[in-house]
Amino acid sequence: MRDTGMTRPPALSGRYAELSQLDDAWARLARAYGGREMTVGTSANGKPLRRIDFGNPQGPTFLLTSLMHGVEVIGGLALLDAVRSILASGRAGAAARARLVVVPVVNPDAFAENLERLRGERSASQRCNARGVDLNRNFAPLSSSRPLHPFAGSRLRWSPHYTGPHAFSEPESRALRDVALETRPALALGFHSCGNLLLYPWAHTGAPNPRAPLYRALGDSFCRALPRDRYEVRQAAHWYPTVGDMDDWLDANLGTLAFTVEVSRPARSFRDLPRLLNPFWWLNPREADEAIDNVVPGVGALLGDALARGVGRSAPQPVALPAELLADAAE
Repeated sequence: MRDTGMTRPPALSGRYAELSQLDDAWARLARAYGGREMTVGTSANGKPLRRIDFGNPQGPTFLLTSLMHGVEVIGGLALLDAVRSILASGRAGAAARARLVVVPVVNPDAFAENLERLRGERSASQRCNARGVDLNRNFAPLSSSRPLHPFAGSRLRWSPHYTGPHAFSEPESRALRDVALETRPALALGFHSCGNLLLYPWAHTGAPNPRAPLYRALGDSFCRALPRDRYEVRQAAHWYPTVGDMDDWLDANLGTLAFTVEVSRPARSFRDLPRLLNPFWWLNPREADEAIDNVVPGVGALLGDALARGVGRSAPQPVALPAELLADAAE
């Protein structure tokens, strides 16, 4: 359908028009490459939470997730193409040496709600799960203090960054926690949107992470492989601070090297007012393919460099935290 400008909301196009087939795409990929599918829990509204394992089951585990925030769809599409590219590279790819544990849709309730609204050409902005909890603020925090930043995490139920009544109160965050505790990932990549950023812990404090040099070295490999738009490698708290962040929890409790990939930098223009007024398009670029094609080589390069450096050769070790933080993290 032709975009009619300001007369009506613009229709979805390209990759976004096929969002309802995302589950089918993952199922086809699993069949094509011998992926092992399983259900690891159910969402707040009872939808299944799927996990698919690819690659070498004897290799180090790389945990790959997306759509923790149901409106950050470009991240879910980028994860699909990144895994497809890694699997297609055969012996030259990470899948020949590592086990890829993929949870492609962490927040299916919000994702489904946004799809329904988009099909009706309505505003779509559901970020939290069906109980209104920001899942990436619902992991056990590493500090009892709460930053003042509005995105950091709130105890107010109406906030789009509501942390929930307590850590791991939500079935989706518990499912991810249990997958991580079972598989003990050496490295994790969570695909989000937006900002053209590769973020690493800590998110709760500006104090440097003890493994910052390794994080930055892996991030440099990611950036060097990007064909076009550049990404910035940054400690998460220097973007904005958060509490109850999954990457912080993985790093501190399991010793996982944990990154967040903030995919794309959507263009906003007053010449395209209907899209400007729809929050979905604040977080998802109009043309998905260009952003996805740009980030996929970086993902492969990062995982390849991690393997070359021996990440996962031995069991990950939790980072030594100060005593006052350990008490908070033990919840």
